[in-house]
Amino acid sequence: MRYKLLLLTLGLAFLFSACLKDNGEIDEDSLSNKDRMKLLEINDPSIWNTLTEQSINLNELEETTALVKSAVAMQEYPKNNKYYFALFEDLYPSEGDYDFNDVMIRSKLGLSKKGNTITGYVSSELYNKGGSLSVKVGLMFYEVSGKTYKRIANKNIIVNGEQLTAGGSPWMKDLSELDDSWQIDFSFANSSNNIWVSYFIYTDEEIMTGGFAKTSTTSFEVPVSDFLTNRNLPWGLEVETDKFAIPNEKELFLNAYPEFEEWAESGGIKNKKWYESPNTMYSHY
Repeated sequence: MRYKLLLLTLGLAFLFSACLKDNGEIDEDSLSNKDRMKLLEINDPSIWNTLTEQSINLNELEETTALVKSAVAMQEYPKNNKYYFALFEDLYPSEGDYDFNDVMIRSKLGLSKKGNTITGYVSSELYNKGGSLSVKVGLMFYEVSGKTYKRIANKNIIVNGEQLTAGGSPWMKDLSELDDSWQIDFSFANSSNNIWVSYFIYTDEEIMTGGFAKTSTTSFEVPVSDFLTNRNLPWGLEVETDKFAIPNEKELFLNAYPEFEEWAESGGIKNKKWYESPNTMYSHY
Protein backbone atom coordinates (compact mmCIF):
# COMPACT_ATOMS: atom_id res chain seq x y z
CA MET A 1 0.00 0.00 0.00
CA ARG A 2 2.86 2.37 0.87
CA TYR A 3 4.47 1.71 -2.50
CA LYS A 4 1.20 2.50 -4.31
CA LEU A 5 0.86 5.77 -2.43
CA LEU A 6 4.47 6.61 -3.17
CA LEU A 7 4.01 5.92 -6.87
CA LEU A 8 0.83 8.01 -6.93
CA THR A 9 2.58 10.91 -5.18
CA LEU A 10 5.53 10.74 -7.57
CA GLY A 11 3.18 10.63 -10.55
CA LEU A 12 1.27 13.71 -9.42
CA ALA A 13 4.50 15.54 -8.75
CA PHE A 14 5.71 14.70 -12.26
CA LEU A 15 2.51 15.97 -13.85
CA PHE A 16 2.68 19.17 -11.83
CA SER A 17 6.31 19.78 -12.72
CA ALA A 18 5.52 19.25 -16.39
CA CYS A 19 3.28 22.30 -16.20
CA LEU A 20 6.03 24.48 -14.78
CA LYS A 21 8.72 26.46 -16.54
CA ASP A 22 12.33 26.41 -15.40
CA ASN A 23 11.74 29.60 -13.45
CA GLY A 24 8.88 28.02 -11.53
CA GLU A 25 6.07 29.73 -13.42
CA ILE A 26 3.20 27.86 -15.05
CA ASP A 27 3.91 26.80 -18.62
CA GLU A 28 0.88 28.34 -20.27
CA ASP A 29 1.42 26.41 -23.50
CA SER A 30 0.62 23.19 -21.66
CA LEU A 31 -2.74 24.46 -20.43
CA SER A 32 -6.16 24.27 -22.07
CA ASN A 33 -7.75 27.41 -23.50
CA LYS A 34 -10.11 27.56 -20.54
CA ASP A 35 -7.29 27.30 -17.99
CA ARG A 36 -5.19 29.90 -19.77
CA MET A 37 -8.08 32.35 -19.73
CA LYS A 38 -8.58 31.67 -16.04
CA LEU A 39 -5.10 33.03 -15.41
CA LEU A 40 -6.29 36.51 -16.42
CA GLU A 41 -6.67 38.90 -13.50
CA ILE A 42 -9.78 40.92 -14.37
CA ASN A 43 -10.24 43.35 -11.52
CA ASP A 44 -12.57 45.69 -13.39
CA PRO A 45 -15.34 43.83 -15.28
CA SER A 46 -16.69 47.13 -16.59
CA ILE A 47 -14.02 46.94 -19.32
CA TRP A 48 -16.32 44.65 -21.31
CA ASN A 49 -18.70 47.59 -21.66
CA THR A 50 -16.07 49.99 -23.03
CA LEU A 51 -15.41 48.39 -26.42
CA THR A 52 -18.52 50.04 -27.85
CA GLU A 53 -20.22 53.25 -26.81
CA GLN A 54 -23.34 51.39 -25.65
CA SER A 55 -25.64 54.39 -25.72
CA ILE A 56 -26.92 56.67 -28.48
CA ASN A 57 -27.91 60.25 -27.74
CA LEU A 58 -31.29 60.83 -29.38
CA ASN A 59 -30.76 64.58 -29.30
CA GLU A 60 -28.34 64.02 -32.18
CA LEU A 61 -31.16 62.75 -34.37
CA GLU A 62 -32.86 65.22 -36.63
CA GLU A 63 -36.60 65.55 -36.10
CA THR A 64 -38.53 64.15 -39.04
CA THR A 65 -42.01 65.12 -40.17
CA ALA A 66 -43.17 61.54 -40.55
CA LEU A 67 -42.11 58.00 -39.61
CA VAL A 68 -39.45 57.51 -42.25
CA LYS A 69 -39.06 54.09 -43.84
CA SER A 70 -36.11 54.96 -46.05
CA ALA A 71 -32.72 54.04 -44.66
CA VAL A 72 -31.26 57.03 -46.54
CA ALA A 73 -33.16 59.46 -44.29
CA MET A 74 -31.89 57.85 -41.10
CA GLN A 75 -28.70 58.45 -39.19
CA GLU A 76 -26.51 55.38 -39.13
CA TYR A 77 -24.37 54.10 -36.26
CA PRO A 78 -21.56 53.59 -35.73
CA LYS A 79 -20.58 56.43 -37.99
CA ASN A 80 -18.06 56.47 -40.81
CA ASN A 81 -16.79 53.05 -41.87
CA LYS A 82 -17.16 51.30 -38.52
CA TYR A 83 -19.45 48.43 -37.51
CA TYR A 84 -20.70 46.76 -34.35
CA PHE A 85 -19.21 43.28 -33.97
CA ALA A 86 -21.06 41.00 -31.52
CA LEU A 87 -18.95 37.96 -30.58
CA PHE A 88 -20.32 35.01 -28.64
CA GLU A 89 -19.30 31.75 -27.00
CA ASP A 90 -22.34 29.48 -27.17
CA LEU A 91 -21.96 26.98 -24.29
CA TYR A 92 -23.31 29.09 -21.40
CA PRO A 93 -23.41 28.31 -18.52
CA SER A 94 -20.42 26.08 -19.31
CA GLU A 95 -17.20 27.70 -20.41
CA GLY A 96 -16.18 27.03 -24.01
CA ASP A 97 -12.93 27.19 -25.93
CA TYR A 98 -12.67 30.99 -25.73
CA ASP A 99 -12.16 31.63 -29.42
CA PHE A 100 -15.23 33.94 -29.41
CA ASN A 101 -16.14 32.85 -32.91
CA ASP A 102 -19.12 30.55 -32.23
CA VAL A 103 -21.46 33.31 -33.42
CA MET A 104 -20.13 36.60 -34.81
CA ILE A 105 -22.53 39.27 -36.12
CA ARG A 106 -21.52 42.47 -37.91
CA SER A 107 -24.09 45.27 -37.85
CA LYS A 108 -25.08 48.85 -38.55
CA LEU A 109 -27.88 50.59 -36.66
CA GLY A 110 -30.12 53.17 -38.36
CA LEU A 111 -32.31 55.55 -36.37
CA SER A 112 -34.85 58.28 -37.01
CA LYS A 113 -36.92 60.24 -34.47
CA LYS A 114 -40.24 62.05 -34.49
CA GLY A 115 -41.48 63.21 -31.12
CA ASN A 116 -41.22 60.25 -28.76
CA THR A 117 -41.32 57.67 -31.55
CA ILE A 118 -38.07 56.07 -32.67
CA THR A 119 -37.96 54.27 -36.00
CA GLY A 120 -34.95 52.26 -37.04
CA TYR A 121 -33.31 49.18 -38.45
CA VAL A 122 -30.46 46.82 -37.66
CA SER A 123 -28.67 45.78 -40.83
CA SER A 124 -26.58 42.69 -40.10
CA GLU A 125 -24.60 39.84 -41.54
CA LEU A 126 -23.48 36.54 -40.08
CA TYR A 127 -19.78 37.29 -39.93
CA ASN A 128 -18.83 33.82 -38.73
CA LYS A 129 -20.39 30.74 -37.13
CA GLY A 130 -17.80 28.47 -35.62
CA GLY A 131 -20.18 26.71 -33.24
CA SER A 132 -22.31 23.70 -34.17
CA LEU A 133 -25.29 24.38 -31.88
CA SER A 134 -28.63 25.60 -33.16
CA VAL A 135 -28.89 29.28 -32.32
CA LYS A 136 -31.53 31.97 -32.19
CA VAL A 137 -30.61 35.63 -32.39
CA GLY A 138 -32.52 38.25 -30.43
CA LEU A 139 -32.68 41.99 -29.95
CA MET A 140 -32.95 44.00 -26.75
CA PHE A 141 -34.07 47.64 -26.57
CA TYR A 142 -33.02 49.83 -23.64
CA GLU A 143 -33.30 53.39 -22.43
CA VAL A 144 -30.01 54.48 -20.90
CA SER A 145 -29.06 56.87 -18.12
CA GLY A 146 -25.36 56.75 -17.30
CA LYS A 147 -24.63 53.13 -16.40
CA THR A 148 -28.30 52.29 -15.81
CA TYR A 149 -30.15 50.34 -18.50
CA LYS A 150 -33.92 49.96 -18.43
CA ARG A 151 -35.60 47.49 -20.74
CA ILE A 152 -38.14 49.12 -23.04
CA ALA A 153 -41.44 47.26 -22.61
CA ASN A 154 -42.64 44.95 -25.39
CA LYS A 155 -45.97 46.78 -25.51
CA ASN A 156 -44.09 49.80 -26.90
CA ILE A 157 -42.10 47.90 -29.57
CA ILE A 158 -42.97 46.84 -33.13
CA VAL A 159 -40.48 44.59 -34.97
CA ASN A 160 -40.81 43.83 -38.68
CA GLY A 161 -44.38 45.12 -38.59
CA GLU A 162 -45.48 42.96 -35.64
CA GLN A 163 -46.29 44.18 -32.15
CA LEU A 164 -44.26 42.31 -29.51
CA THR A 165 -46.32 40.48 -26.90
CA ALA A 166 -46.80 42.58 -23.78
CA GLY A 167 -44.95 40.99 -20.88
CA GLY A 168 -43.48 38.35 -23.19
CA SER A 169 -40.03 37.45 -24.43
CA PRO A 170 -37.94 39.83 -26.53
CA TRP A 171 -37.80 39.45 -30.31
CA MET A 172 -35.96 36.28 -31.40
CA LYS A 173 -35.54 34.32 -34.62
CA ASP A 174 -33.76 31.10 -35.57
CA LEU A 175 -30.47 31.91 -37.23
CA SER A 176 -31.18 29.16 -39.76
CA GLU A 177 -34.23 31.12 -40.95
CA LEU A 178 -32.13 34.17 -41.78
CA ASP A 179 -29.95 34.64 -44.84
CA ASP A 180 -26.26 35.40 -44.55
CA SER A 181 -27.33 39.04 -44.23
CA TRP A 182 -30.61 40.49 -42.97
CA GLN A 183 -32.36 43.66 -41.83
CA ILE A 184 -34.63 44.02 -38.82
CA ASP A 185 -36.97 47.02 -38.89
CA PHE A 186 -38.41 48.37 -35.66
CA SER A 187 -40.18 51.26 -34.00
CA PHE A 188 -40.88 52.04 -30.38
CA ALA A 189 -42.19 54.81 -28.18
CA ASN A 190 -39.80 56.23 -25.60
CA SER A 191 -39.22 59.63 -24.07
CA SER A 192 -35.65 59.17 -22.78
CA ASN A 193 -32.69 60.99 -24.31
CA ASN A 194 -30.47 57.93 -24.72
CA ILE A 195 -31.17 54.43 -26.00
CA TRP A 196 -29.33 51.26 -26.90
CA VAL A 197 -30.17 48.27 -29.10
CA SER A 198 -28.13 45.10 -28.76
CA TYR A 199 -27.99 41.51 -29.93
CA PHE A 200 -28.06 38.42 -27.78
CA ILE A 201 -28.14 34.76 -28.75
CA TYR A 202 -30.16 31.83 -27.44
CA THR A 203 -29.15 28.17 -27.41
CA ASP A 204 -30.48 26.24 -24.41
CA GLU A 205 -30.00 29.49 -22.51
CA GLU A 206 -29.90 33.13 -23.50
CA ILE A 207 -26.42 34.64 -23.74
CA MET A 208 -25.77 38.37 -23.49
CA THR A 209 -22.53 40.25 -24.01
CA GLY A 210 -20.44 40.80 -20.90
CA GLY A 211 -21.85 43.12 -18.23
CA PHE A 212 -25.49 42.92 -19.36
CA ALA A 213 -28.30 41.36 -17.33
CA LYS A 214 -30.73 38.60 -18.26
CA THR A 215 -33.54 39.68 -20.55
CA SER A 216 -36.07 39.29 -17.73
CA THR A 217 -34.36 42.06 -15.76
CA THR A 218 -36.22 45.33 -16.22
CA SER A 219 -33.50 47.64 -14.90
CA PHE A 220 -29.84 47.19 -14.02
CA GLU A 221 -26.53 49.00 -13.78
CA VAL A 222 -23.59 47.68 -15.82
CA PRO A 223 -21.67 45.63 -15.19
CA VAL A 224 -23.73 42.82 -13.68
CA SER A 225 -22.41 39.30 -13.25
CA ASP A 226 -25.18 37.34 -15.01
CA PHE A 227 -22.94 36.50 -17.97
CA LEU A 228 -19.54 36.68 -16.30
CA THR A 229 -17.65 33.74 -14.79
CA ASN A 230 -16.32 33.81 -11.26
CA ARG A 231 -13.11 35.12 -12.86
CA ASN A 232 -15.04 37.96 -14.56
CA LEU A 233 -14.69 36.40 -18.01
CA PRO A 234 -17.56 37.05 -20.47
CA TRP A 235 -19.47 34.78 -22.85
CA GLY A 236 -19.89 37.66 -25.27
CA LEU A 237 -18.14 40.82 -26.42
CA GLU A 238 -19.25 43.78 -28.50
CA VAL A 239 -16.56 45.71 -30.37
CA GLU A 240 -16.88 48.84 -32.48
CA THR A 241 -14.32 48.95 -35.29
CA ASP A 242 -14.00 48.97 -39.08
CA LYS A 243 -12.83 45.35 -39.40
CA PHE A 244 -12.29 42.44 -37.05
CA ALA A 245 -10.11 39.39 -37.62
CA ILE A 246 -11.85 36.07 -36.93
CA PRO A 247 -9.93 33.85 -34.49
CA ASN A 248 -9.19 30.48 -36.06
CA GLU A 249 -11.40 27.64 -34.84
CA LYS A 250 -10.41 26.39 -31.36
CA GLU A 251 -7.70 29.04 -31.24
CA LEU A 252 -7.41 30.93 -27.98
CA PHE A 253 -8.45 34.56 -28.23
CA LEU A 254 -5.23 35.53 -26.43
CA ASN A 255 -3.24 34.07 -29.32
CA ALA A 256 -5.38 35.69 -32.00
CA TYR A 257 -5.16 39.06 -30.23
CA PRO A 258 -1.85 39.23 -28.31
CA GLU A 259 -2.53 42.75 -26.97
CA PHE A 260 -5.88 41.72 -25.45
CA GLU A 261 -4.42 40.26 -22.25
CA GLU A 262 -2.60 43.41 -21.17
CA TRP A 263 -5.62 45.52 -22.09
CA ALA A 264 -7.95 43.38 -19.98
CA GLU A 265 -5.67 43.14 -16.96
CA SER A 266 -4.90 46.87 -17.01
CA GLY A 267 -8.58 47.74 -16.77
CA GLY A 268 -8.55 49.04 -20.33
CA ILE A 269 -5.71 51.52 -19.76
CA LYS A 270 -3.15 49.82 -22.00
CA ASN A 271 -3.52 48.66 -25.60
CA LYS A 272 -6.84 50.46 -26.10
CA LYS A 273 -6.89 49.42 -29.78
CA TRP A 274 -5.90 45.77 -29.22
CA TYR A 275 -8.42 44.65 -31.84
CA GLU A 276 -6.47 46.47 -34.56
CA SER A 277 -3.42 44.21 -34.07
CA PRO A 278 -4.44 40.58 -34.60
CA ASN A 279 -1.87 37.83 -35.05
CA THR A 280 -2.51 36.56 -38.59
CA MET A 281 -1.06 33.16 -37.70
CA TYR A 282 -4.05 32.58 -35.40
CA SER A 283 -6.78 34.62 -37.13
CA HIS A 284 -8.13 35.55 -40.53
CA TYR A 285 -10.46 38.00 -42.26
